[in-house]
Amino acid sequence: MCKVLKLSIVGSEDGKSLISDFLLGLNAFSVAEDVLEGEKFEISGYFSKEVDMGKVIERLKLYVPILENIIDGLSVEKIDVEEINRSSWEVWKNRLKTIRASEKVVIRPPWEQYLPRNDEIVIEINPSMAFGTGHHETTRLCIRGIEHLLKTISPKRVIDVGCGSGILSIVASLLGAKEIVALDIDQVAVKEAKNNFERNLLKKNIKLVCGYIDSVKGKFDLIVANISVETIILMRNELKNRLSPDGLLLISGIPCSRRDELISGMGGALFVKKDEIREGDWIGVFFHVDKNLH
Repeated sequence: MCKVLKLSIVGSEDGKSLISDFLLGLNAFSVAEDVLEGEKFEISGYFSKEVDMGKVIERLKLYVPILENIIDGLSVEKIDVEEINRSSWEVWKNRLKTIRASEKVVIRPPWEQYLPRNDEIVIEINPSMAFGTGHHETTRLCIRGIEHLLKTISPKRVIDVGCGSGILSIVASLLGAKEIVALDIDQVAVKEAKNNFERNLLKKNIKLVCGYIDSVKGKFDLIVANISVETIILMRNELKNRLSPDGLLLISGIPCSRRDELISGMGGALFVKKDEIREGDWIGVFFHVDKNLH
């Protein structure tokens, strides 16, 4: 019988979704979250036997302290690895359900059916090795932000920085954006995004690029980035150089506790906060460039 490796992490509720997404990015087949006694959670990531679990644990141990510094109350008590039958990890399919990400956008996994009502848009995403299933607040914030903007403006060019599964590019395309660049430095993410574009019959107006933003030419009316505060601030000048004069930058992946740090850091590239949206402990911020400060 085929075997797989199960990586189990026991810790507090705070940050469990980010740890789950991180494991998906480390080539986990899937991730499941279970409630334990005493308000603790077990996060289980399932990996092929060919994966070097030593390297996975090493990267996880580097990542957890970063989360502990930005999320109050987060704790990780133990990390275990065991070999199990492949059939054991398939139970996660029963937990990952269709979810409404915004007023119009519904996201479903391949094994569930959903009939759209009225003007709903249904997107099929196969949860895999790239971030972005719609189940995390930061992804939903971006989707809500894109939907809101496309009601009021018609951006000709959109770039999805750190596209992961490609979900935001798919949303932008189905909501009417004319030309989209999906960008990620991770080859695994690019491969998964390509699969999801094909799954949703989208190829014509989405260009998929593996690389950094400075490798992309031209200006964009809307830039969307669902990545960490540190990465965003490091990229602020490149983001400004790629934004059209009247363009908007939508940033998510930001804990509410780091809102002021983000706004202050982006000010170094003349970005000014235009608006913000929140869900739970997370925030999405819209920026534009202050032309009067040039």
